Amino acid sequence: MSENNIDLNLLKIFITVYQHRSITVAAEVLGLTQPGVSGVLKRLQQQLGVQLFVRSGRGIAPTHQAQELARQIEPALSQINNALEGIETFSTENSRRFVVYTTEPMMLMLLPMIEADQTLGKVEIELHPTLSNEEKLIHSLNQQQADLAIDFANYSAPSFFSEFFYTDEICIIARKGHPRIKQTLTLEQFYAEKHVTLKLRREDAYLADYFTEEVIGERRVAAECDSLVSQMTMISNSDCVAVMVRSIADQFADKLDLQVFNTPFTQIPVKYRLLAHNRMKHSPANRWLREKLKSYFVESKKP
Repeated sequence: MSENNIDLNLLKIFITVYQHRSITVAAEVLGLTQPGVSGVLKRLQQQLGVQLFVRSGRGIAPTHQAQELARQIEPALSQINNALEGIETFSTENSRRFVVYTTEPMMLMLLPMIEADQTLGKVEIELHPTLSNEEKLIHSLNQQQADLAIDFANYSAPSFFSEFFYTDEICIIARKGHPRIKQTLTLEQFYAEKHVTLKLRREDAYLADYFTEEVIGERRVAAECDSLVSQMTMISNSDCVAVMVRSIADQFADKLDLQVFNTPFTQIPVKYRLLAHNRMKHSPANRWLREKLKSYFVESKKP
């Protein structure tokens, strides 16, 4: 079989199915029908003479031949797509779904801003939790399972670039009806109270320890959680205190009857950065996405 007989459109559909491991999702992304996508895969398999996917549970899984094919053609298809985008220029009048990996605090801030944005046109920005470790995150971005990531970690992968995005800080929260803490919080009070701690699983460190210059002493831990929302809820219903990021504490303080205090120790700023693969740096669509996300925080600072 001559390689000239392969339609590039078949390969584009194959890569979409490969990335999502789902014919249904690929059909939605491409704006095609499920039978249409299934027919394309069948046609491509016949032309190549190999099986590309097998059933796995309720979904599908790529065969070894599919993995090798994707590994070789995905970078080329990406370059072709970026070249065409550079010519055509990105427009919100065309349907497009962006996937952004991000942390819980940033997700809580961004979602209402995205929902309130009346200028998105036919564009959708979908937020997903950031992955559990750097290797998985880099691999996922490399496989184009997301358009970019927002994270406070400063990655140094050679094939990726990052841009400054937003600076946050940590604070202390307690419920407004706390019997001992009112208006101010001293270091002695910080250690005297029981704590609801938040552990950053990927960094294997507590929020308070990760973003402070001093070594934080042993605390009396009443509960440990891995969600800011759970942490705030527990604080609002107990006499414990907790270390929290300022942006989320301010956002939910009135709703949950929380007091917000400056930390009684020297904190390190929480600096968020945008991370994407180098091949996306000059893509009009990715540039638009990065500037759009940045604009939300510029707008929020206006009086």
